Amino acid sequence: MFRRRRSSIGPFYLHCGREDCPVKIDHLNLRSKEVCLVKDGLFDPKSNEECPVENELLEFTSEELSRFTSQFSPENLIGVTDLGKLYRGKMPIASDQGKVDKDVTVKILVEDERNYRMLMPTSDHDDKRDYGIRIHDNELSRLEDELKFLQAPKIRGNPSLMKVVGYCRKEIVGVVYDINPLDTLHNLIFQDDFNWLQRVKTALALARLLAYLHDRNQSYLIRNLAPSHIVVDQNFTPVLFEFGMLVGGVLGTTVDESDMRIGPYGYIDPFYSYNGPAAYTVKFDVYAFGVLLFNLTSKRALDKEKYTGCEIDKWAANEYKHRRSYVDESLQDDAYFDRRDGRKLTELARQCMDDEQKKRPEMKEVFERLKGLRCCAAAVLEI
Repeated sequence: MFRRRRSSIGPFYLHCGREDCPVKIDHLNLRSKEVCLVKDGLFDPKSNEECPVENELLEFTSEELSRFTSQFSPENLIGVTDLGKLYRGKMPIASDQGKVDKDVTVKILVEDERNYRMLMPTSDHDDKRDYGIRIHDNELSRLEDELKFLQAPKIRGNPSLMKVVGYCRKEIVGVVYDINPLDTLHNLIFQDDFNWLQRVKTALALARLLAYLHDRNQSYLIRNLAPSHIVVDQNFTPVLFEFGMLVGGVLGTTVDESDMRIGPYGYIDPFYSYNGPAAYTVKFDVYAFGVLLFNLTSKRALDKEKYTGCEIDKWAANEYKHRRSYVDESLQDDAYFDRRDGRKLTELARQCMDDEQKKRPEMKEVFERLKGLRCCAAAVLEI
């Protein structure tokens, strides 16, 4: 049974999602069965045959999402962001052996209703004014943008972006993804068993993703890149799951002065405080990547409950002054760690976080510099 729904996303064909009409496994084209050619350079699928992803999405009810996640059990909660919650789930599907449960991840979108106070420029550029900013962002519009983006031919099949199984838009707004993640990147950053090579591989894969999205032929801006918006799969590949502030490309959207949404605490380009939405260029994402690279190497993350931004800034300045490296001492015992790599990563993070946007490198340069690390050559990292 198929139903067709029209929206600003465009037409999508939706399978029946009822429990008495189980989805057949060959309809899902699951992540484990995909054949995607990813070369040493940037992700560049040559054809839909090489990265096959169906343009058919399942429509689920809120009751089904609840059932998948055991009534949104706290035990299944993976992470919480300003824009939603992420849960582990089990979805029944039909196979030759009968009905089996498929591991999935369920994201529930919520309205963004945050309040901020920021020092913003006035018409007189020499003056600043303290503005109270209230964000109100509808989750349905974010859902439509996300589906349109993830189903775009040049995007779908990218190993660092989510593969969508289906969605729900009544009573609650949610998306079901084909992935069984280890954890969020934010949580893994603090763990000792998240080793040096895995951290470098994560940075390399995210740099490649950003370089691809920033390509001038499509030019997307993420604008809210942060470890809490990324999960890591069973092969230690980082996968971005939060697209609430994405603009550009197939979305046909640009940033204007009325768009006052800002990203998560600690990952906002300080240039924004002086220039407002005019700061939203590809260098905004580069800054966030620099903070993320700092997180990966130092085993510290910008978490209000653990550290404040001020504390981390002071710690980073002190570490650089004395050691010229952000790398945590526990990571320096790794067999693949090279002190020269540690200094190069520290310098790269600092350049990405430079106060002046024009001094920050492009993500293509960042990707190439990461590929040139000694540990990458020694381990022949595959991403």
